[in-house]
Amino acid sequence: MANFTNKKYIKFYLGSKKIHSHIDAVHACSPEADEFTGDIVEGVVNKINCSGIIAIVSRTIVDLNRSRNSNNEEAIDEYRQTIREILEHIGNLDENVKLSRPHLHLAIHGMRDKGNVDFEIGTLHSKTCSPKVTKWLVNEIQKYDKRVQTDVRFPGDLSKSIHRCGDQTSDLNYLGYGNNFNTFQIEINRTLRENHQKELINIFSDIIIHFNEKFKWTVRDSV
Repeated sequence: MANFTNKKYIKFYLGSKKIHSHIDAVHACSPEADEFTGDIVEGVVNKINCSGIIAIVSRTIVDLNRSRNSNNEEAIDEYRQTIREILEHIGNLDENVKLSRPHLHLAIHGMRDKGNVDFEIGTLHSKTCSPKVTKWLVNEIQKYDKRVQTDVRFPGDLSKSIHRCGDQTSDLNYLGYGNNFNTFQIEINRTLRENHQKELINIFSDIIIHFNEKFKWTVRDSV
């Protein structure tokens, strides 16, 4: 079992240096938790030994899925520093502190059962990731479940794009890691999270391993 390290707002695990990905659940803690998301993240970490982050405070106290401001800066800085520690551990930063090869960040969230959608993938309309990687990720999930949509109800928070392009408003020293950083906010319906955790753990574990094999060099999207 992975031995997570506790900080003030999150717990984290530094996984294999060979896996250029991390998975997190920033709404894992009650009250108002996205229930079972922390269990899913821990399951993936334990299955494939990748890096992971799980919130240990509720979003009612501080929401890590928001932009940095005077009320949450301590928690956001802790979260950002932990991402930096993961990237340094993996050894994926060049001399300019940019990613030297593609990195996958799966942000696991929960949504209510609604309509014919099991998963929604949020990319902030391609601001958090490469369109090429998005296409690949959608295809990977659809191998298991066709009920997938992208950027409809939950396109993702602006804070997700900051890891890629930097913080231009509240912390000019946070420069972001460049276009090799690929974040996806993955909303999963309640039924799957509650009743099919093993299947979800297998899906996300496979995706991380396949990403590591496929995207070894800088992703260049066609125009």
